[in-house]
Amino acid sequence: MHLKNFFGSQLLKDFSNLFFANIFQKVLGLIRELVIAFFLGSSILYANFLLLRIVADFFSQITAGNALKANLLPKFTKLYEKNKEVSLKEVFRFSQQSSVYLFIISQVIQTAVIFYLNLESNLLFFGVSLVLSFSICFNFINTIFLTVFQARGLFLRYSYASVTNSLVFTLLVYPLISFVSVIGLALSRLAAILSVYFSFVRPLKKENTGFEVRLNHSDFNFPTLILGNFANIIIISSRFVAGTDGSNSITFFMYAVVLLNALMTAVIGNVSTILLRKIAIKKNTKLMIYSLLTSVFVGLLMVVGLYFYSAEVVKFVYLRGAFNIADVQQTSAYLYELSFAFLLLFVSTILFQPYLTLSIEQTRKERLGMVVLFLLSIAFSVIFAQINSFTSKEGAFLMMYISSTITVALSGYSYFKYIQYGR
Repeated sequence: MHLKNFFGSQLLKDFSNLFFANIFQKVLGLIRELVIAFFLGSSILYANFLLLRIVADFFSQITAGNALKANLLPKFTKLYEKNKEVSLKEVFRFSQQSSVYLFIISQVIQTAVIFYLNLESNLLFFGVSLVLSFSICFNFINTIFLTVFQARGLFLRYSYASVTNSLVFTLLVYPLISFVSVIGLALSRLAAILSVYFSFVRPLKKENTGFEVRLNHSDFNFPTLILGNFANIIIISSRFVAGTDGSNSITFFMYAVVLLNALMTAVIGNVSTILLRKIAIKKNTKLMIYSLLTSVFVGLLMVVGLYFYSAEVVKFVYLRGAFNIADVQQTSAYLYELSFAFLLLFVSTILFQPYLTLSIEQTRKERLGMVVLFLLSIAFSVIFAQINSFTSKEGAFLMMYISSTITVALSGYSYFKYIQYGR
């Protein structure tokens, strides 16, 4: 009977929309990675591109990832529960103004990174940085309004938007990367983001009657931005460590993470999205337990599968063009060894969701304390790796495992506080 309630018709329908859209996106994503591996392989040019993109990825995750959703989804959900009509005019104004600041800040930092790393072909990478900065801006705007779709329970429309983004990216990546190398990779991503903006986001400007929603900077609580996006911050930080020696190690790390992240977003990401929306409306302990059991089961299945078939998976996806057998061996080693850390991230992602629905005013000090501990775990990993002269690979693994273990402890504590405050 409990399972019947859990797999209620609307809940199952919402999850199915998100799940199958994600599966399709992951197939498209693997096709893109195949194209990237074919043209760029484990080249230093691609390694430098990945190093530069760390800045853009960090901004994107803070301003357009799960962190932003964690801040805005509970607010929008409650507003649409209370009001039949909601005006988004002020939300557009705020998002457009904020995107200008994002462009300037991200461009300044990326330019500094280009000169600091003394990358070859500085002019090429400066062009890449401009494209990445525009991508950050429009992706920020898109994420705000796609969160509105989720808050209204329009998961099918949200899925269409996500698939459109991935489809356009995939269709353009081959011709653009073949003509203009890494800058083509960045341009195809920007074109995909713009297609979502003009097809799905811009039409929302017509919704300018009813209760007027206002966003301001207080809606973007920094500790929540960090806690809501801890998994990607760990991955991005570890990726940076993997590329600090100037070698192509970062490319193997990235190829492995793409495969692991596919499973994380296809299953765990969807479960956490639905869980966050449901418990923002009403506390649901049973749904939380089922979600946690699902994440553990999927994670264990992943670890066991990669123990036996990591090399076969990498061969099937990447082995062609510039990506050779030596690259397969390196990537498959990263893939299996990182899978344990991803299992911990699966668990933490689910456990953090209930806490993120609590009032920021009620939990401000606790959120700040958890963020400080989380960031200290990353700093400790870097310092410890430097003191012991670890290789870039060893340092990246150390950071992944220390930080993911700390987040499991923090997420367990956060769920305990959620139960305590929810009484």
